[in-house]
Amino acid sequence: MTVRETAFDAYLKIMDEKAYSNIVIDEVLNSGEVSPKDSGLFTELIYGTLSRQLTLNFYLQPFLRTKVKKWHRHLLNMAAYQMVYLDRVPAYAVINETVEIAKEYGGRQAANATNAILRNFMREPLREIAEIKNPEKRLSVETSIPLWVIKHWKTHYKAEGAEKIARSLATHPEMYIRVNTRYTDPVSLKEKLDLEGHPVELTELHPDALVVSSGASIMNTGSYMDGDFSIQDVSSMFVNTALEPRNGDVILDACSAPGGKGLHVLEKNPDGHVDLSDVHAHKVRTIERNANRLKLENYDAFKGDATQHEYPRMYDKIIVDAPCSGLGVIKRKPEIRYERNSKDIDNLVDLQLEILDHVKKFLKPGGTLIYATCTIHQMENENVAYTFVKSNDNFKFEDFHIPALDFTGPHRQILPYELNTDGFFIARFKKDVLND
Repeated sequence: MTVRETAFDAYLKIMDEKAYSNIVIDEVLNSGEVSPKDSGLFTELIYGTLSRQLTLNFYLQPFLRTKVKKWHRHLLNMAAYQMVYLDRVPAYAVINETVEIAKEYGGRQAANATNAILRNFMREPLREIAEIKNPEKRLSVETSIPLWVIKHWKTHYKAEGAEKIARSLATHPEMYIRVNTRYTDPVSLKEKLDLEGHPVELTELHPDALVVSSGASIMNTGSYMDGDFSIQDVSSMFVNTALEPRNGDVILDACSAPGGKGLHVLEKNPDGHVDLSDVHAHKVRTIERNANRLKLENYDAFKGDATQHEYPRMYDKIIVDAPCSGLGVIKRKPEIRYERNSKDIDNLVDLQLEILDHVKKFLKPGGTLIYATCTIHQMENENVAYTFVKSNDNFKFEDFHIPALDFTGPHRQILPYELNTDGFFIARFKKDVLND
């Protein structure tokens, strides 16, 4: 199979089978189906087409005289992405190979239709997005973020804020690694990775973070295999900052997989204990693999539904990194934007509150509860936090400090344009000492 055929097969898994793009891409690259010299194009075809889907739909629409099947639309989008955004790929080569893929999937009729559509597309100038009169719809098409999301952001961050968020999520994500400070430090790890041919940079955003100059195959390095670091965005490292764990603390990471936040706590607090729980057994196995690679002890990883699991002990601190709409990680998982709709939010809010209302029972008096999401949606974030406090007289907001944001307060929505990180939300609650 050619790299374009392989990319299209992978793309269909993501769009039709709801597979995670990063996992599908890693599986294909690790399998050897794509040669090292083609790995960049393979990844670009998938992430690029995913990230520009609404824009590509807009460009292609005038050339679709009849309704096309879903797979055919995906194939045309991938071809259009190459013709619009990849100057180094000749249009005729894209068309010829796309026609062959169409023939394989839909026979000669589909191949002929593909050829006609793409040749017309090549000859005609692109539609002007600027001609869209409605500013919300124009921003949606330009950044390929669904209209309902743009409208929500405009309501809560005004038009200027919505535009800044949308445009920042259309940029290439910065890659950060979390240094395993149990065994090394940022300066030493930087020197080691530089010698391994993977340059990284120090950053003032978080004391445990390094910025990766080139993310290609950094997980194949000896440093990664030795447990010297993990892949984690800086915004989610701030959970540990907000939690302020102390040596000896017994901590629950209730929605843990793949374990990043709870394992970060263990790296910083060798005398403490962390329980890492997740509702899916296969994800618990991932947590265990990560903990073993990082050479961490004093933890238990187990399967548990955070809405009803009877946890084995009371905890000094609890982390709830709740299931959410994921709108803050669109840069890294571009398909997420198309998998959610406004109706999903109500169900997610109910689930988030249900989790908080259950795990609170396992927090010691005087203990700290962290609520976090990787989304940018007021209903899932501030609304959930305030609803929880209003419904629980024995819980109060408690301030925390994030130096990189010059922030002190009880909750913080981190927007992706502020530090060039993922969008993330953190709230901190304290349980009363006496009133339970």
